[in-house]
Amino acid sequence: MNIFKLSLALLLSGTALADSWAPKGGHKQVPIWPAHSPILAGGIRRIDDKEIQASKAVTDVSNPTYTVYSPKSNPSGTCILVFPGGGHLVLAMGIEGTDIADWLVSAGITCVLVKYRVPYSGCYYDNKTDKHVTPKVPMALQDAQRTISLIREHAQEYHIDPNKIGVMGFSAGGNVAVLASTNGLKRSYKAQDATDQVSCRPDFAIPVYPGHLTMRHKNINSRALNTDVVISKSIPPTLLVHAQDDPVDPVHYSEVYGAALKKAGVPVTLKLYKHGGHAFGVKKQGTDSDGWTRDALIWLKQLKVL
Repeated sequence: MNIFKLSLALLLSGTALADSWAPKGGHKQVPIWPAHSPILAGGIRRIDDKEIQASKAVTDVSNPTYTVYSPKSNPSGTCILVFPGGGHLVLAMGIEGTDIADWLVSAGITCVLVKYRVPYSGCYYDNKTDKHVTPKVPMALQDAQRTISLIREHAQEYHIDPNKIGVMGFSAGGNVAVLASTNGLKRSYKAQDATDQVSCRPDFAIPVYPGHLTMRHKNINSRALNTDVVISKSIPPTLLVHAQDDPVDPVHYSEVYGAALKKAGVPVTLKLYKHGGHAFGVKKQGTDSDGWTRDALIWLKQLKVL
């Protein structure tokens, strides 16, 4: 089994193949873009790989949405946008989506679960050519930036502090969180309306076992940082979470990115765990990676956003 197939096997949730996911418990999906936005022109190409078609995951998302999960008690005013993983081909909306929302809400944090466009919305592995492909249009990043601006614009409505909005992503979603962090001052699309005049820079970032961070994803055998990741002092404080035995996104991805942030003077904390593998989300495995949720909350408190 190659890394791509292993990644899908680990990330898939129990949801249906097509974009049929809907939040439970009366939560509402909110469109990210205006109905006739040119950003959505052209839609999404369907996946034609038989192995992916046989899997169970959310894909063919052409109209991205966000869903707000608000704490019922002890709200902190802190908000975290969550980007599920899935190799930019599918979205693990359960294990790296609603499960994460349940944990954050229990900690008094408002969670915004982002159902961003897939497939081919970011760097992905093409089974047919046996190569990594970076699409010309960074749809996942566009969706992330737009959602940050929307949430900040509606901060009062959602009872959150507009200066305490962070991003969290898992695997490919971790890459989305990284790109949103490194492109906070540069929008990846032309402004559509007044919403796009609102800052899209997150106030903090928590990429969890993030992928696509080295030149391997440019099909170059190198551990150097992916040139798509532009380092600057404008990047917000970052907590990187990774298991050292991750067989899909090796731990050096976070190490390389963390070293670059440190060199640039960006506050960064690298939390490494000996065991946990890949796609552990918030499920308990009896490994030291089970402690990452506790460590993340401690970090947020030290950052004084929680």
